[in-house]
Amino acid sequence: YFFSYKERFESEMNKRVLDLKYRNSIILARENGKIVGAGFVSTYIDILGNENCLIHQVMTKKEDSYKRSIEERIIRELMKYVKTTLKINKAYTKCRDSDSALRSLLLKLGIKKSKEVLYETEL
Repeated sequence: YFFSYKERFESEMNKRVLDLKYRNSIILARENGKIVGAGFVSTYIDILGNENCLIHQVMTKKEDSYKRSIEERIIRELMKYVKTTLKINKAYTKCRDSDSALRSLLLKLGIKKSKEVLYETEL
């Protein structure tokens, strides 16, 4: 188990509850008043005190959203928000190896595959 100070834990919990920057953030894409896509970003501080950011769940409604670069615009807005508002210089993005369209979009944006690999199990 990791060692923790009670005061630091309480301070961190109070910060997360009161400060909106530590809650999930949402970017919506609209066309003609209708929502055509959304992107989500989460920030968290790991047990070692490092601030991390995860861009995840970029969703679109239209079939031709890739051609119209809706996903690209959502990801660019999320990256801008993370850099300018949250003052975080590094963000992770989740992408399945089987999702070639998203992978090529990430490469187009200069986002490379990380050395960090996550594994999961059902508990």
